[in-house]
Formats: sequence, C-alpha cells, structure tokens
Amino acid sequence: MPIDYKKYCKDWKLRSKFIRFYRAKGKCECCGAVNYEPHPKTGSKVVLTVAHLDHDIQNNSFFNLKAMCQKCHLTYDAKL
Repeated sequence: MPIDYKKYCKDWKLRSKFIRFYRAKGKCECCGAVNYEPHPKTGSKVVLTVAHLDHDIQNNSFFNLKAMCQKCHLTYDAKL
C-alpha cells in the first residue's frame, strides 16, 4: 500500500531521510540490519523505514522516530 504523504508533516521526506541515513547511518536502530543488504535473519532485502514510537503520525519529534527494518517495524506495530 503506498504511503499517503498528505497525512504527514510537510518535511516528512527530509525528516525520514535524516533519521534513516544520518542518525542511524543506514542501519536499523533495533537490530542493526543494513539498508539494501540481506537481512541477517530473514535474508530478504532490507529497506529502512521510520517508525513513530507512539504510533501518532502527527508527532514527528526526533525523539518519537526510529529507523527500523521492515521486520522490526512490523514486529513493533504488531504489539498494538
């Protein structure tokens, strides 16, 4: 499902890029999986995402955002 960027803050793409590539240095902040490389556990290609830790897409504080691989992001969201 494509992301509806209208629901996010105006600078979401820049903020997301900053979190994934500058702060997290291209690695999942949970498990350390490296962007675009095979995941150490699943073997699938890693694509870093940015998770809202409180699940509120309006709360874009850098303290509320974390770079995660798909596996960690899905696992985190499943705990809802």
